[in-house]
Parts: sequence; C-alpha cells; structure tokens
Amino acid sequence: MDTRRELLRILGLPIFENEEELASLMHISPSIIKVIVLHPQRFYKKYRIRKSSGKWRSIKQPSRGLKGIQAWILRSIIEKIEPSIYATGYIKMKNIYYNVLQHCNNRYFMSLDLEDFFPSISTRRVIKKFEIIGYSSKASYILSRLCTFEGNLPQGAVTSPCLSNWIASQLDRRIGGYAARTNMIYTRYSDDITLSSNNRILLRKSLSRILKIIKTEHFTPNLKKLRVMGPGNRCAITGLVKNDTEACFGIGTKKKRVMRAVIHNYVFKSQTDVKYNTDDSIYGWIEYLRVVDQSSYDQMNLYINKIIEKSVLAASS
Repeated sequence: MDTRRELLRILGLPIFENEEELASLMHISPSIIKVIVLHPQRFYKKYRIRKSSGKWRSIKQPSRGLKGIQAWILRSIIEKIEPSIYATGYIKMKNIYYNVLQHCNNRYFMSLDLEDFFPSISTRRVIKKFEIIGYSSKASYILSRLCTFEGNLPQGAVTSPCLSNWIASQLDRRIGGYAARTNMIYTRYSDDITLSSNNRILLRKSLSRILKIIKTEHFTPNLKKLRVMGPGNRCAITGLVKNDTEACFGIGTKKKRVMRAVIHNYVFKSQTDVKYNTDDSIYGWIEYLRVVDQSSYDQMNLYINKIIEKSVLAASS
C-alpha cells in the first residue's frame, strides 16, 4: 500500500503525481501548468504600495489565469487542512474582534509582529508542508511553484494567507503550549502576535522564551513594534483599543468621535474625508463597526438615523 496516497485519501485531498494529472483534475491544459512552473515571472505583475508606516510593501500580483489555478489549490487542498487553534486571521468565522475577544478577561497585554511575514516563508518550507500531508516530492514541487514566486510567498497570491497560517502552525503550537502552561492567552492574527495575562511580571519574563521560539521557527520578531500594555494606559491590539472603563476591545472613543465628525460633515456640509468620501466608503466603515464593536455600531446607527432625519427635514423646509 502506498502510504502517501492513503494519507491523501484520508484527508480527502486530490491525488496526482505530475503536471498532466494535476491539469486533468483542474480541467485545463497541462502545458499551462508546465509553463507556469518553468517561467513564473511571465504570470506576475510587480508593484509597490506605501504602508501606513511610510515604508513600501512589494506586491506580486498573479495573472487572472494563475489566480484561478491558485484558487483551485486553495479550495481543494489548503483550506482542507485545519489551521492551529491560535490562528485568527484568514479563517472563516474569525476576525480581528475574535482575536481580541480571547484576551478580554486579562489586564496585561504584550504584542509584537513578525517582520516580512510572507517573504520570510520560503518555497522550500512550502514544499515540506505539502510533503508532510502526503504529496510526493515532485507533486509538492509543482504545487509550491504554483503558489510561490521568487523563492517565497508572494503578497498578492490568493493562496498566501492560508499557506502562511499553515507554515506558522508549529510556531503557534509551541507558543500556545508555553502560554497554556503559564496561564497566559496567546493568539496570532496574520503576523501580529498577542499574549495576555493577569500577571504583569510573568508576561514580561515570558518575552525571552517567546523570542527564542520565534527565531528557532525561522521567523524574525519586529522588536520595534514590541509593546507591553496594561491598566492606566491605552491598550491597542490589531487596531482595536481598550482602556480601564471598557469591558472589552473596540474602536475607541477617539476614533468614534472622529467618525461622527466625518459623517456629519459628509451629510451636512458636503465636506469629504480623504478616505471616506463616498456613500459606499461610509457604509463600508459602518459594516466594519458592526463586526468589531457592536455597542458602538448601535450608537452610530442611532446617530446616523438622526442626521438623516435632520437632512430630510432641512430639504423639505
């Protein structure tokens, strides 16, 4: 019995050994896969976008055809492998609110991120992961060439987010296991790592161990973004904030005040914010609020209804 094929069958994954068999499963020409494997540079467009920090992020955008192939791999293979219980990004039914919700019962928080998260995940690491679940060396190489570019995960490929969770699963298990043994909570939202505890000293002492695990798992901690937060100051995790008067994380009073002004100016004065300058952008932000901060969403909806009523009355008078 071929143990590799049996493992793939158990996992419910498609079985193939070469480009021809994979192409048959995808219902496309084998020559398309062969050309992508040999000359991936023909199927990517590269450009840069500026990050909020002022630095640049390199985007490697696959062509429409390659994106379709990656979407098939994502649905048929990658999404069928369960991510770690500590991962909260790029997973259905989980989001940044789910990420911070795990920490609401603690008072002290430590956060840092992983530097160049996608680029730090090499093609070789992706090959090994495909081999672990049962694919042959050749099949794993083909899959990795379809999902990576220039030696690593491309920022822009539809497979990269879930693959990054997959690659980081061992990191999650090691930090998560250590956190559980020391009564801490650990989550990871993409490259953002958060630990929390009710023991500030314990949380601080854990840092050296956490950094060692990160480095031995071949990731690089971004110490410039290391923060330890607690009572008496503003605690911010993945864009959501909490202070002493709030039971859990939300958008924060400052952001709420700013958005009230933005919406008021948009409705009454025809003044538009650089980012929120259309109906769709305003409603998009409101929908984001519904997901991450239900209480503020309810308050903002009442406010919006009031200014709409005023606007209607002003127009009819």
